[in-house]
Amino acid sequence: FTEMPTDNFVESSFWNFDALFQPQQHPARDQHDTFFLQDPAEAPELPAGYTAKVKKVHSQGGYGSQGYKYDWRLEEARKNLLRTHTTSASARALYRLARQEKFSPVKYFSIDRVFRNESLDATHLAEFHQVEGVVADRGLTLGHLMGTLRQFFNQLGITQLRFKPAYNPYTEPSMEVFSYHEG
Repeated sequence: FTEMPTDNFVESSFWNFDALFQPQQHPARDQHDTFFLQDPAEAPELPAGYTAKVKKVHSQGGYGSQGYKYDWRLEEARKNLLRTHTTSASARALYRLARQEKFSPVKYFSIDRVFRNESLDATHLAEFHQVEGVVADRGLTLGHLMGTLRQFFNQLGITQLRFKPAYNPYTEPSMEVFSYHEG
């Protein structure tokens, strides 16, 4: 695995939400979950060609999706925020991979801080760490993902795992991993 660059806590709404095809009216974008910045309030530039493609898929669909059928706005995509997840780094890495002339398989990971405007209590803070990985190759299956996750947790000393199917709008198929550790 190669570590993804995650050295930007400030992210645009485009990379944090739009490039991951989260609709602009999604409740997670409102100020109850996201820390939006006042200075600098907007990203200086976004990749023009890719931004147009993302806008089209949101508004009209494409690539097998019917889209969300709404008026996607560049002003919303340019809003700066404290990133709510490290998946924005994955989106950037996959964008760079797609721009390569010849595809080459990759394995990426990141472990870094993210920020959410949470009600603070014993189990929730406004800042926490997220572990993320991306594997891109041809012929991969859900079994490959489960094997990678099992190996990851085994290295941490966690060997009793259960996998449960789950729905996440940004990944398909999706699952949750449950574990039990003595002590």
